[in-house]
Amino acid sequence: MVDVEVVDPNRAGEAVFRGIHEVLSTSQEVDLPDEEPVGYEDVVNQFRNPFPGLGAAHHWLGRRGGEVVAVATALFPEHDNEHVAIVLLTVHPKVRGQGIGTTVLRALVPELTARGRTVVEGIQVGRVGETWANALGFRTVNTTILQHLRFADADRSLWDVPVPEGYRVERWIGAAPNAIVASYAEAKNAIADSPRGEAELKERRWTVDLVREDEAVVAARGIEQRVVVAVHEATDEVVGMTEVWLQPLRKPWAYQRETTVIAAHRGHGLGRVVKAHMLRGLAGDRPDLVLSVTGTNADNVHMAAVNHALGFATVRSMVEVNGTVAGLLEALGGVDAEQRQAEHEHP
Repeated sequence: MVDVEVVDPNRAGEAVFRGIHEVLSTSQEVDLPDEEPVGYEDVVNQFRNPFPGLGAAHHWLGRRGGEVVAVATALFPEHDNEHVAIVLLTVHPKVRGQGIGTTVLRALVPELTARGRTVVEGIQVGRVGETWANALGFRTVNTTILQHLRFADADRSLWDVPVPEGYRVERWIGAAPNAIVASYAEAKNAIADSPRGEAELKERRWTVDLVREDEAVVAARGIEQRVVVAVHEATDEVVGMTEVWLQPLRKPWAYQRETTVIAAHRGHGLGRVVKAHMLRGLAGDRPDLVLSVTGTNADNVHMAAVNHALGFATVRSMVEVNGTVAGLLEALGGVDAEQRQAEHEHP
């Protein structure tokens, strides 16, 4: 028998986090043996300081005999994605295949319906998770590749990329300068052209107000946001950009966000230019950094090639799976009224 409980990471004590760490670290050893081990403090910080941009996070634990054997998180995005819930679920390898994941998933469905979510997506899903999700009626809708650059081993000469005539590079940490924030928002919107497969989760439509809102949230979380942009000198407008987050409470990694170039200015190598300038700046300012980490759609062969040209290596591929809440309920055999009430008693 598995007992499922809601957990508040801001109130949880060491025993809870030790259980979560055991599930996540052991699963990583089995599923991703080439990855660096996930530390206890990394897990605590990950749960207490989630990445901004994907909405509110709710967490559940599955226990058997008091031992944590499964961990689940549901994220509730906003900004044109109010119908989507992102679900992340990990079951300890020693108890897989015993219906524990299905039990935990059944327990969290009431929260999805209570929030009006009609679509469920799983991201960064591995082979085992994909097989399990497909058995529950989820479709595989997209594939991404994870790419790493290890600063200690990098050939920094690859970052000597000249800026093409007619453009200049600008950079900042934190908030975008007022003079170019409007064109910066438009440049960010160019990410909508990138391949996304059949995933339901949409890119946000950036405006100046949304950029400022995002910057404020990131700053409040203590995240250092670094931005490098390509500016068209004839118009003084941002036409290409790349962003990186440095999280002080996580591993010494640089987390790559989007890199985009406006369609009218593609073909000049501006994506490679801004990413090269970003890497050189990071290496010079932050000698403590170990990795730069980025995820790229498998169909985006151009950006994958740009990353390889700068020294990134492809680590593995991951998939996204998608299904409806109604279909999931049917596959799970429904959720009874008593369970639904119990979930609402643990907001």
